[in-house]
Amino acid sequence: MKNTFKLFGIIAITAVIAFSMTACDLGDPGDDGIAKTLVITNIPSTYDGKQITVAIANNNKKGDPNIVALNQVNSKSNVEIPLLSGNEKKKGEKYTGTGSYYIFLFFDVPGTKDNLNDDITFFYTGSSSGVNAMKYDIKDAKSTISFNLFASAN
Repeated sequence: MKNTFKLFGIIAITAVIAFSMTACDLGDPGDDGIAKTLVITNIPSTYDGKQITVAIANNNKKGDPNIVALNQVNSKSNVEIPLLSGNEKKKGEKYTGTGSYYIFLFFDVPGTKDNLNDDITFFYTGSSSGVNAMKYDIKDAKSTISFNLFASAN
């Protein structure tokens, strides 16, 4: 009888621990809480001073991007772009997620309408000779990609 009470006590304690662990919010495994920045290096000097827009999406088809950002290309042919969430509920907030995405670059063309359709477009290919869009894994606070790993979509 004494052993039976001990057994029920152990089962009860185990159940309490298990239920309390399932009630804890461990967060989204795809979100590490660290703001992400994308650095594009070796941009040709023809784009110096131009506005660059970055769109990052789950698929390589038209549609709303998950993450968006824009900045100006400086004279060093590099640009550092803090990523912002494109999620409707978090629009404008710093992007803190992780995952693999298609990355698109849009360079403003002077004298055209202010929309991405008129811009010069590039997509990430993963290699300097690539012709197909590839996903890039965003996991670090700062991800650096050379411009020669992008191909023109125009």
